[in-house]
Amino acid sequence: MSALIDRRWYTFNRVAPELVYHFAFHERLLRGVFTFLIESLGVKNVQFEELISLDVESLEQLQPTGIIFLFKYPTDEKHSRDKPLDGEFDYTAVEGTHREDEKPVWFAAQTIQNACGTQALLSLVFNKDSTHEDGQIDIGPDLQDFVDFTSGFPPDIRGEALSNSDLIRSVHNSFARSSPFVSDETHMATGDDDVYHFIAYASINNTLFELDGLQPAPIRHSERGGCSSEQFAEQVVPVLQRRIERYPATEIRFNLLAMCEDLRARARAIGDEEMLAREEAKRREWRWENALRRHNFVGFIGEVMKGVTAQKLREGTYDAWVEDAKVATKKRIEERRKKGQHGEE
Repeated sequence: MSALIDRRWYTFNRVAPELVYHFAFHERLLRGVFTFLIESLGVKNVQFEELISLDVESLEQLQPTGIIFLFKYPTDEKHSRDKPLDGEFDYTAVEGTHREDEKPVWFAAQTIQNACGTQALLSLVFNKDSTHEDGQIDIGPDLQDFVDFTSGFPPDIRGEALSNSDLIRSVHNSFARSSPFVSDETHMATGDDDVYHFIAYASINNTLFELDGLQPAPIRHSERGGCSSEQFAEQVVPVLQRRIERYPATEIRFNLLAMCEDLRARARAIGDEEMLAREEAKRREWRWENALRRHNFVGFIGEVMKGVTAQKLREGTYDAWVEDAKVATKKRIEERRKKGQHGEE
């Protein structure tokens, strides 16, 4: 097994998709990143859409096959491995019920610190592929081979297998921001840090599951067989509401992304030209946003600074400009220190 799982391949870029929220906590940006990421992995006819409101009617309109929930992770909160805060751990779901019409839930432990977004996304598609009775997603030959290869692995080894997949790792890293100023310094997260996490919800084998790689097993939120795909929206909304209610009323940093059918295909099927044009324009906007996010603007910024400096020299205000900048920088450092965030600019 050691030949298959080599920890030296642990090279998932830490500024890839799941760190989008650090500089733009924006649903539109996330849905474009996730849609193009899943397409780059070979999954067909799927896209992600943001949920503006958490109500059953809005969710049912999208006819989602799953939901990804992004939230601030409570680093100072103690978690029991015996019982989750909501629902029940279902270890037998991973092992399988031995029923011919049910496949075991594909669940992987999160062993890669910087790939929780990609792992949540894959947890959805791997459990809704065309080999499942209620599956409807063509995940492509490469991902299907990966699912088949890891089907007999325990969750921790599946997590390691994710880090060893050349396809998954390379696609994940291709969405990283281009920046020469990424610090390698790390520290243990505390309650004062803003740490975010992605988890997935889906109806699998007609049962509502929460898939969180930081938990020891899938979390079941319905009776077995008590949540069909048609009942998913109705049953997942109260689960999400209970989770959000555990946070202070002032906490609003949540994102909900629904995985649904490519809306362009839906528009073509019903002959809605206006909807099709709107969806095509949305895709162009996503491509532009992704290109901007990954572009290295350091050279551009350097040229702008050269131009501004030359202008200040011509006007004779260069020295005053530099002194003003020093004062402003010192003020920001002092403000950070007052908040307990020590460090230099």
